[in-house]
Amino acid sequence: MTTKIDCNICNELAGTGADECGRDYQELILRGKNILLSSGNFAIIPSVGPLSKTHAMLVPFIHVNSFAELPSSSLNEAASLLDKMQEHSVKKLGKKLFFFESGAGQLTSHSGGCITHAHIHCIAESPEFFNRLSAEVSLSPAGKMDFSNADTGHGYIWFRDSNGNCYICNKPLLPSQFLRYMYAQCTNSPSVWNWRRHTNFTEVQEVVSAYAGIR
Repeated sequence: MTTKIDCNICNELAGTGADECGRDYQELILRGKNILLSSGNFAIIPSVGPLSKTHAMLVPFIHVNSFAELPSSSLNEAASLLDKMQEHSVKKLGKKLFFFESGAGQLTSHSGGCITHAHIHCIAESPEFFNRLSAEVSLSPAGKMDFSNADTGHGYIWFRDSNGNCYICNKPLLPSQFLRYMYAQCTNSPSVWNWRRHTNFTEVQEVVSAYAGIR
């Protein structure tokens, strides 16, 4: 059960729709085709306005601002799903994945995110993106799915590279959708970074196909 709150992701996970995402995506939700993989506490869903056919999101069923607000006992479960995504992408698509979160703060929202339901982006690795991110913010090494030092008040960025190394930066002071914009620039698709303007349902369907059979 998801928390009863005015949140598109909560509504999507409950199977009742996501108003901002367009009629086609709404129908995908109603048919239950938006859940690519799920476990007791988490689900993997396509990213609306995907930046590539690998672009999906790991989200918790409960409504929290960020993964740092989740009980530590559930984070191994989240890590297992990310591992399954990595394994599936390498075997089926021949691509390694990056994972990153713009963790929304409870006091301020300057972590680059635009939705306050926790979500980790899962997308094909781009060395240029990692280099640009490292130049933009000060990333400090972190343990695997270790959010114990994350700033839940002012927000943070969490990043996991394709080799499983994790990093975190507190209070990054980034504008909305900044990491999407930067990734799009690094992969030569700057015209589709704003998911609110470009829901890009055709590529959403490609994401669904890309992760078909994941288990």
